[in-house]
Amino acid sequence: MVRAIGRLYADAFRGLPAPVWRLSIGLFVNRSGTMVLPFLSLYLVRKLGFDVGAAGMALAAFGLGSVAGSYAGGVIAGRVGTLRVQVWSLALGGAGFLLLSQLRSFLVVTAGMFVASAISDAFRPACITAIVEASTPELRPRAMGLMRLAANAGIAVGPAVGGLLAGIDYGWIFVGEAVTCWAAAVWLSWSMRGESAAGASTRPAPAADAGSLWRDGRFLGFLGMMLLMALVLYQVFTTFPLYLTSAYGLSEVQVGLVFAFNAALIVAFEMVLIKLLEHRRPELVQGVGLFLMCAGFGLLPFGRGFAYAALTIMVWTVGEMLSLPFSNVLVTEYAGAGRAAAAIGMYSAVFSVALILAPIVGLGIYERFGGDVLWTVAGLVGIPLWILSVALRGRAGR
Repeated sequence: MVRAIGRLYADAFRGLPAPVWRLSIGLFVNRSGTMVLPFLSLYLVRKLGFDVGAAGMALAAFGLGSVAGSYAGGVIAGRVGTLRVQVWSLALGGAGFLLLSQLRSFLVVTAGMFVASAISDAFRPACITAIVEASTPELRPRAMGLMRLAANAGIAVGPAVGGLLAGIDYGWIFVGEAVTCWAAAVWLSWSMRGESAAGASTRPAPAADAGSLWRDGRFLGFLGMMLLMALVLYQVFTTFPLYLTSAYGLSEVQVGLVFAFNAALIVAFEMVLIKLLEHRRPELVQGVGLFLMCAGFGLLPFGRGFAYAALTIMVWTVGEMLSLPFSNVLVTEYAGAGRAAAAIGMYSAVFSVALILAPIVGLGIYERFGGDVLWTVAGLVGIPLWILSVALRGRAGR
């Protein structure tokens, strides 16, 4: 039994191209420096003395920069190559975060946050595109799973180290983020040089009419579906912890354990789950995943306590593991040949937009109608998402 499980795990990672591993290592190094964003609001209020309203406006500028950078990163990667965009984004992004730590006035800080975010988030679509281009279609779901594993493992490290550095001085979190950006840039420059197996990751692909994506109804429907999904998922950063502390009576430590449970499930099971389902139609797997993700949140009003909270986490985490890796595959499939980089840029920008809108929508419903209504609505959203995913498969077939 133990041997069979070991073989299953080994098979989940076996056969992935070397460039995919190297790109994922670079992503892990970069994400292990995720120190600024988790503590940015505290830095603005406690270190710079901004009031809550001013801090919120500055954070909105950071989010808008993420939207701009995500979109531009995909477009530029399609023209100059994904490796160049990744390396320059990391190198300049590290410098941008260091410069940001030296800014003080509200207007200058706000402008600096927009620019730093735009530069650093150009890395994300270029990285996804490089992994897509470095893997064959049959291996692509697992390649995307490895990418998510690297990102989640890195993010598990970054905020923990950032908390220690912030306890010394907030300035050190900017240093930590800059150093990991530069380390990732050096790693990618060295490890990917002359990589013939990842030719598409180092050279621009033949450009197609990327503008036609804005006239592609199926692709825009897919982006709309992902925006709706992200509005639900990103409640974990705002209304979800509020609800767990107020309605469930959980302590901050217990809320932290709940989030750790989510990350642990992804690290332990996502690659195996993808391996078992990689030959299924990605639209169908994605549809089930989207439904389960929303259903996990929809279960929240029907129980209480730490154990029940962990159960709901398990449900929506399984949905996350089923939907997001296959969504990363579908975005290029729907885009068509020559438009992958631009499509992934638009796809990444959707998540940045959701990061801005999710607190506005979620907190608005939460404050006016209560948490139970919010989670009921979130659960019901899973039904049209499942239907839309299947409908897009039908359009793909035609």
